[in-house]
Amino acid sequence: MLRSGAMVLVANVVDVAAVLIRNIILARLLPVEQFGLAATFSILMTMIETFQNVGLNRLVVQDARSDDPAFVGRLHGAQIAVGLVAAPLLAALAYPFALIMGTPGMTAAYLLLALVPLANAFVNLETFRMQRQGRFGPQVLRSMLSQPVGLLAVFPAYWWLGDHRAALVAIIAQQSAAMLLTHVNVRPIFRIAFDRAVMRAVAAFGWPLIVNGLLMFAILNGDRIIVLHRFGPAALGWFSAVVMLTLTPANLIVKSLQTITLPALSRTAGEAGAFQRIYDGGSNATAVAALAAVLGSLLFGHVVIALLFGSKFMPAAAFLAPLACMNALRLLRAMPAIAAMAHGETRNPLYANLVRALGVPAAVAAAALTGTIEAMIVAGIAAEIAGAVAAGALAHQRAGISGAHYNRLLLSLTLCVAAALTIVWGSGYAWLLLVPLAVMLLLQCAARLDVSALPYTARLPSSLRRRSHRA
Repeated sequence: MLRSGAMVLVANVVDVAAVLIRNIILARLLPVEQFGLAATFSILMTMIETFQNVGLNRLVVQDARSDDPAFVGRLHGAQIAVGLVAAPLLAALAYPFALIMGTPGMTAAYLLLALVPLANAFVNLETFRMQRQGRFGPQVLRSMLSQPVGLLAVFPAYWWLGDHRAALVAIIAQQSAAMLLTHVNVRPIFRIAFDRAVMRAVAAFGWPLIVNGLLMFAILNGDRIIVLHRFGPAALGWFSAVVMLTLTPANLIVKSLQTITLPALSRTAGEAGAFQRIYDGGSNATAVAALAAVLGSLLFGHVVIALLFGSKFMPAAAFLAPLACMNALRLLRAMPAIAAMAHGETRNPLYANLVRALGVPAAVAAAALTGTIEAMIVAGIAAEIAGAVAAGALAHQRAGISGAHYNRLLLSLTLCVAAALTIVWGSGYAWLLLVPLAVMLLLQCAARLDVSALPYTARLPSSLRRRSHRA
C-alpha cells in the first residue's frame, strides 16, 4: 500500500497542481469579476459530475465479477446509457442554471459543457479495474497528463478569446484528454455490451451516489452561489480563489486515499482485524492532513494569497483559515465513506450529507441576517461536525468495526478548529490552547500506528519484530 500510495500520490499531486496553476494563471490574467464568471464553469462541472457519477469506477474495483472482461463490457454499456441520459438533461438545465447564476448571456457556453458526459461515456473502465490487482500505472498516466493538457490549453484560449471563456476551453480540453488516456496501455480491447441485469445493478449501486452528489453540489457550491447573489461577481472571484486553495488539497487526499485503501479494504472485508488496521490508518492520515491544513492556513494564509493571486485577491485572506477548518472536518469523514463502500454500501455519504445539507439553509439565513460571510462559514462548520458524526456512526455499524479511535480524532480536531477560529476572530492567545490540542491529536495517531505492519519490519529478525510491535 505504501509503494502504491507513493506512486498514486505523486500522480494526484501533479493533477491537483496543474488545476491550481491553471486557476492561478486565469486569476492573474483576468479581472476579479471575470474570474468570478469563470468560476461558474467549475460550479456547472460539479453538477455534470453529479449527474454521471453512478460510481462505475468504484464498482469495477469493489465487485469481484469485474475480473471477467465480459462483465466490464456490460459496465461500459451501462456507462454509455448514463451518458446518453445525462447529456440532454444537462443541456436542458443550461438556461435555468444561467438564470440562477444571474448570467443568462453565458447560456451557450454552458450548453457546450453538456458535451462532457458524451465524452465520458467512452471512458475505459479497465484503467480502474486494474487497481484490483494493485496495478495503478494507467490511472497514474491519466492523472499526470490530462490536467496538464488543460493547463496548456489556457494560453491559446486566452490569446484567442481574451476573457473568462478561456476557462471553458481548458475544461473541455482536459476532459477530452482524460477520456482518451483511459485507452492507453490497457488490455483487453474496449468492449461494449448491454445487459438489463447489470444496468439494474449499476442503478442500485449508483443512485445513492447521484443523490449524494446533488447534496454535495449544494454543500460545496451553496456558499459560492450565496456569495454571488449577496455580494456580487467580484466577491465570488476572490471567494472562489479561497475555496480552491482549501478544497483542492482536501480533494487530493480523499482521491489518493480512496484509490489506495478501497482495493485493500474490499479484499479484507471479511477479516475484522486487518480491516480495522487499514481503517484506523486511513483515519490517522486524514486527521494529520486536516490538522496540517488548519495550521498551514493560520501561519501562511496571507502570504500564499499574496504570492499566488496578487493584491487584488487580498480580501480573500481573511476567510482562508475558516474555510480550511471547514474542509478539514469534511476531510476526516472521508474514511468512513470508503469503509462503507468496501462493503458495497454507497448510502453512507448520502446519509451523512443529508445531515450536512442542513447547513445550507442555515448559511443562507446567516448571510441574510448578518450580511457577513463569517456567519455563513460558521454555519457550514457546525454542519460539517454533525455530518462527520453521522458518517462515522453509520459506517461503523455497517462495517462492524470499532469507531472509538475515529471519534477521538473527531473530538480533537473539533477542538483544534474551535481554537483556530478563536485565533482568527478573537485573540492570538488561543495559540496557547491550539498547540497542546494539536500535539494531543498527533499522539492519538501515533498510539494507533501498527509498527509491525511497516515494510521494513518484515526484514528484521523475529525478536526485533516482537520488540517493534510492543513498542
